[in-house]
Order: sequence, then C-alpha cells, then structure tokens
Amino acid sequence: MPQPKKALSPTALAKVDKGNPLGPISGPIYYGMEMRVKVNPDVIRLSDTRTLEVHLQLINRSKKPINLLFNDSRKYDFILRDTNGKKLAQWSDDQPVNQTPGYVIINPGERAEFVGNVSTRDMVAGRTYSLEAVVIGYDKMHQVIQLTPSGERAIPSQQRPPKAQQPPVGQHPPVQQQPVPLAQPSPTND
Repeated sequence: MPQPKKALSPTALAKVDKGNPLGPISGPIYYGMEMRVKVNPDVIRLSDTRTLEVHLQLINRSKKPINLLFNDSRKYDFILRDTNGKKLAQWSDDQPVNQTPGYVIINPGERAEFVGNVSTRDMVAGRTYSLEAVVIGYDKMHQVIQLTPSGERAIPSQQRPPKAQQPPVGQHPPVQQQPVPLAQPSPTND
C-alpha cells in the first residue's frame, strides 16, 4: 500500500541551490515564492525625496512554474500608513484599471518584478511609517516594512559652491570699481 505524501511546509518547497544567481532566501515564502520588497532611496531625506520607488520581487524557489491569476489588470499595490494605521498614500489610487483578467507565470529559479512610486508628501521627518506591499487576490502575499525618514538635506560634494579665494596675508582684496559717467571729467591724481 502506498504511503500518503507528507504535507510540505513552504520552506521545504523552497530550497536554494548554492550557485543560484538570486542569492539566499531573505524574504518570506508564500506558495513556493520568495517575496522581497526594496525601497529607493535607501536613506529617505524628505527635503530631497518627493516619491519612494518601491520594488516588489517574487522569486520562484520551487521546482515547478507558478501561475498567478488576477481578476483585472491590478496585480500588486503599495500602501503607506502612519503609526495609527491611517492611509497616507496608495500607489493604485492613480493607476488605470483594465477589467480584462490577467496572469503572471514565474518559472523555477526566475523572478517577476513590480515597481511603483509612493508619494512622501504627508510624511514628517523622524516619525515611523509602515509601507505595505501586497499581491492582489493573494491574501497571504503581504509584507510590511518600517520606514523612518529624516529631514536632512544631503549636498553631493561635486555640487558644493567653490570656496571664495582669500588673498595672501598682507594683501588686500581687489576693490570693485564703479563706472564713471562720461559727462563728468574724471579726477586726476597730482
């Protein structure tokens, strides 16, 4: 009599080869896929950053192709919330929606990447915010990361204004001369 197959855990389904170009597993595993979320820039300075570029990667860590089905053109979303859970910005709010069902196929050892921009308009320096990345229609595929922006302004070294040249000791800086009107005679030195 054949033995029933054991129910495999998500991590048992997702094993990484040592030579895998996608590297070790660093995010949660859902349905045999690793979910990674990355925000650009790494250091958020509100004086320099109007939007956050958010990257969602789904990496197939199983040995079979994975087919994700969607009811419409919405496949993913990014939501920025304050510490009280109030929604400050949502990527999909200004995205068009096509009612045609869609799908994404991710082969073993390959990845799908989704990118969106989230406004920093309502963020305040020094406060902590949560950024949710979700795959639409797959409730388990949800990841939250914490962000704490600063208000500092970074000035790259090549854009700093040049320092004013100081004259050597004992010399006076050059005097800027005013133009002399032509109608009046110019003073003479005797």
